[in-house]
Amino acid sequence: MEFGVFLPVNEGGFIMSTTRPPTPATYEYNRRITLLAEELGLGFVIALAAWRGFGGKTGHSDVTLEAMSTMAGFAEATSRIRLFGTMHTMAFHPAVAAKILATIDQISDGRIGINLVAGSNPVDHGQMGIWPDVPHDELYEIAAEWITVAKRLWTEDRVDFEGQYYRLVDCLSNPKPVQRPHPPIICAATSDRGLTFTMRHCTASLVNGTDLDDLKRNGRRAKELAAETDDTTKTVGLVMFVPGESDAAAQARVDLYDEGADVEALAARAWQYSQSAKEFSRDENLRRQLRHMHSDDGRKPIAVTKSAVVGSVETVTDMLVDVVEGGQFDWLGLYVPDYIADLEIFGREVLPRLVDKGIAAPVGTYSSLGG
Repeated sequence: MEFGVFLPVNEGGFIMSTTRPPTPATYEYNRRITLLAEELGLGFVIALAAWRGFGGKTGHSDVTLEAMSTMAGFAEATSRIRLFGTMHTMAFHPAVAAKILATIDQISDGRIGINLVAGSNPVDHGQMGIWPDVPHDELYEIAAEWITVAKRLWTEDRVDFEGQYYRLVDCLSNPKPVQRPHPPIICAATSDRGLTFTMRHCTASLVNGTDLDDLKRNGRRAKELAAETDDTTKTVGLVMFVPGESDAAAQARVDLYDEGADVEALAARAWQYSQSAKEFSRDENLRRQLRHMHSDDGRKPIAVTKSAVVGSVETVTDMLVDVVEGGQFDWLGLYVPDYIADLEIFGREVLPRLVDKGIAAPVGTYSSLGG
């Protein structure tokens, strides 16, 4: 299997805390991370897509790079690592998206992939007036038409399409992608309806969890659901990686970040993604309630996800082996607090141990999710 990096193209990365390491949402910083990941022999990077942040003391995600144009830049800067950018089906017409992906695939010589998101949240998209007031499952009906159109444009000379959400008349899209029949497509859906969509239309499922046990359960669930429906899916797990000179030192890092937890930003994120959030509406009572949900005991807030491997080099190596095997993952993506120092530790100290244990592919030999 391969390991990769979930890039901090958003201000603050993935730790909402006043005590986290500096994590600027700049092209220069993310380019440095991507070049380091390639140098260390990692297989891929993924960039999220967001249009509105969560504020708070840290201004978390209030600055965010656009994913696909960032990947186009990295396509020129790198030579081997795979590049996944995120696209929301609501924000891009599939014909426009097909052209963007084909272009970056040419720039990268066949290294681009897409992380497809069917919905995002009502506030992020609502501020632009592009959040549809439809039931959850219908978002995947829209996404199914979206990906059908894109795939046809990638493989056919001319496309006529009459759907419920999209209409194309003698539509042409050239050039075609370098990767045939198309670049790999991953999707982070978690519902049964979303997972069914992923298995039928995408290359792999992007899997997260509330803690490590939940992460492993979700990885196995994707494989089991695929078997039940006679489909196949590959899985890409996501885990926070927090190393230290000892187990205690690593845990002290987590404690420090939790002490500085940005409660306002945490609550704003939960509110934006809650089912109660409507198109750019504001429910202050709901926001106050959600501030108390991001803690172990209802009082102390948590900045670092519980889906994390924390400890010495030996400890995190063993934990990663357990995650990979327990979740039956094909690839694993890492979040980290300090993207330069922590990636150095992973690439130079942990990755060789994973190779020795038969978990990671030897540096220089790379697997493919397929297209």
